Amino acid sequence: MYSFMGGGLFCAIVGNILLVVSTATDYWMQYRLSGSFAHQGLWRYCMSGKCYMQTDSIAYWNATRAFMILSGMSCFAGIIAGILSFAHFSAFERFNRSFAAGIMFFVSTLFVLLAMAIYTGVTVNFLGKRFGDWRFSWSYILGWVALLMTFFAGIFYMCAYRMHECRRGGGPTR
Repeated sequence: MYSFMGGGLFCAIVGNILLVVSTATDYWMQYRLSGSFAHQGLWRYCMSGKCYMQTDSIAYWNATRAFMILSGMSCFAGIIAGILSFAHFSAFERFNRSFAAGIMFFVSTLFVLLAMAIYTGVTVNFLGKRFGDWRFSWSYILGWVALLMTFFAGIFYMCAYRMHECRRGGGPTR
């Protein structure tokens, strides 16, 4: 049980770091504009070595930003619940923290999936046609890796919960 929780906690911490780095950096997309390379993130775009804030309030950027922030927050809450699941307090006998941590990691996975799907759909259908020579970059890829890490953190914590329930005798009856 503790090995599953430890593996889940490791995946969650790495996933949360990747979520923060992915959300904060400016390399979601790279493209060639007027003969020079440019790149953009969720908050800024950079051309010819100078970076500018994204002041346009475009719905897909706002949605992607919001879902990435919500994903990071729910992953952080899952990490707190995951750390607390190592301690056994009698006051929380009916509340299983490993189950709560697993649910928070799955919620984080859902939020990052929504963010990545929105960004991918709009980029491919709108911006991809506008810029001929473009590609997704490393910040975007880190977002997908963070999705996998939070998903596996949820799987590990659900396995830990299942093992704990089977040991308590609260497993399914046949």
